Amino acid sequence: MELTTDSFEKAKKSENMEEINDFLIKLGKNPKIDYLKFLDFFINETEGPMYEKIKINLVYVLGEIGNLTKLEDNYLQKLIDIYCTSDRWVRKEVIQAINKISKESNLNENIIGLLGNALMDDYLPVILSALGVLLNFKIFPNSILRNFYQVLNSKESEIVDFCIRVLETVPLETQSIFELLNFSENYKILKPRAIRSLLLTKFKSLFNLESFREKIFNSGWDNSFKENYLKEIDTLQRILIKNM
Repeated sequence: MELTTDSFEKAKKSENMEEINDFLIKLGKNPKIDYLKFLDFFINETEGPMYEKIKINLVYVLGEIGNLTKLEDNYLQKLIDIYCTSDRWVRKEVIQAINKISKESNLNENIIGLLGNALMDDYLPVILSALGVLLNFKIFPNSILRNFYQVLNSKESEIVDFCIRVLETVPLETQSIFELLNFSENYKILKPRAIRSLLLTKFKSLFNLESFREKIFNSGWDNSFKENYLKEIDTLQRILIKNM
């Protein structure tokens, strides 16, 4: 620890970005809770071009320490701030850090909102990283379900496959799926292929599927959307009956 303190004092006084980044990387490779006090200096006392050149490693170290212990909300807010003002490479690092942090901490609503934004990012690795975070949830966060449905419509097979992994892994009770689709007209988001993926993943029995079909049939949904769901449900029913 004494050697690390000496290294911190040297990095603290340095104007060499490579030297500062090397120090931060060393912290991340051997993370300890005590290292947060070193990060606090670089987070609070650096700015401008210097801050821009070290922030990706600040994110990296926060993720590694957050993988060991719960982080206070001010660190989570710093990740949000960095995500919102950074390029795609840093945004990806932020989401990967949140993935590590989520294993030790319950993510607050602001971070969950950030994940919702990340699902709509224009950079594929950011989207996939956000879906990876969802795999750590014990309950699917309803506040970002609309964005998740948007992503399920993707033409990128890698995204759709990952969405299916999320649906298979994260509890989303079949009886609540209708209510979630019905809320704010979320049912209008899913295209036929996405409807098919949702049904194949979450409905394994004829009983649950028939109950779901009845709710949709009796709903006040716009007819064109209702027909899309009923068509996909009827196709799955035939498959399930055939496989009995």
